[in-house]
Amino acid sequence: MKEKFLFLLLVSVAALVFAVSCSDDEGGDVEAKINCNSNVDCNRDSYCDLDNPQQDAELGMLVYYCKKRQLCSTQADCPINWKCKENEGFCITNKEADGILCKSNDDCKDPDYPICNLANGECRSYGGETADNDNEEIPGADDYDNPDTEKDDDPEENDSDTADKDDDVSDDDADTSSEPGLGKTIMTENFEDGGSKWTIVPGSEEVTCWWISSPTSGPGEARSGANVAATNLEGNYSPNCKDLLYFNESITVPSEGKPEISFYAWVDLVGNGYSPYDYVEVLVKKSGDTWELVDDGLLLSADTPSSPLAALDNHKTKITKQLGTQYYKFTGDLSAFKGQSVNIGFRFTSDESDEASGFYLDDITVSY
Repeated sequence: MKEKFLFLLLVSVAALVFAVSCSDDEGGDVEAKINCNSNVDCNRDSYCDLDNPQQDAELGMLVYYCKKRQLCSTQADCPINWKCKENEGFCITNKEADGILCKSNDDCKDPDYPICNLANGECRSYGGETADNDNEEIPGADDYDNPDTEKDDDPEENDSDTADKDDDVSDDDADTSSEPGLGKTIMTENFEDGGSKWTIVPGSEEVTCWWISSPTSGPGEARSGANVAATNLEGNYSPNCKDLLYFNESITVPSEGKPEISFYAWVDLVGNGYSPYDYVEVLVKKSGDTWELVDDGLLLSADTPSSPLAALDNHKTKITKQLGTQYYKFTGDLSAFKGQSVNIGFRFTSDESDEASGFYLDDITVSY
């Protein structure tokens, strides 16, 4: 009898431990207790569970809560009507995936990753020529020079042929990279004159969201010289901003070379890759258009830790996230505007809450 009692006691303890363990795993979903009205109210790895309202005893009404997303490594790990966001490691709904994951090469705007991998809906480089090569590591732009690698049947022979051809190149041909008009700077700006060539268009009369002078907040200094253009010079930026800072003079983008804009920025903005609540966009306005017609920011790359997405949203058109360590270089390709006269602008947007140190802009260059 005593042995039977001990056996039942052990079984009861084991059941209790199991119950607590399971409860911890589900309720380790602590964020499920955060009230929400949309996914924006939740952390990136959670979503607003609008299908399962729950009664809130204190409020006396049904409310929605954030819920942890299901983890995944491939599409097979996600339920029906969900997609695996492989680079983040969890499932997102089909509705969320629309506009984030690609459906064809036309959806891949980054020149470094122009091929849509239909297996996982993410853009990749020319490194893998077939769509079924799902596990291939996506190389950076520096990892290849010529996408037509399948033509190189015999690398050694081709290298030899190339070397022979290089020896036969005439001096005239070899000097094409130094032709007049190539590799030149069109415009530079470091705001040392106080921004005399720039105009600020406020989105609201209630707050000012762009300033040009010497900063005492954020980095506490300019990258070069004394002045910067910043979302605030003496503290956190304001809420409810939608202000435009633009260069007054038109810039003619050359038809040759690779025209681009580059600049340095110190970034401490509230947001993430999927939900940039506060962000800066680089706008390009064609001559004759108005700023209101420019809906999308310029596609950017960022020289930041680990990857460009350390400072950009997933579309790579919005500068966001809380880096706040140093000035990083950002670059935008202007090839789409070759031969056209354009204006360059920086638009800062912030929501109604959760401000940070902000965005500090310096050393802008347009070159080709």
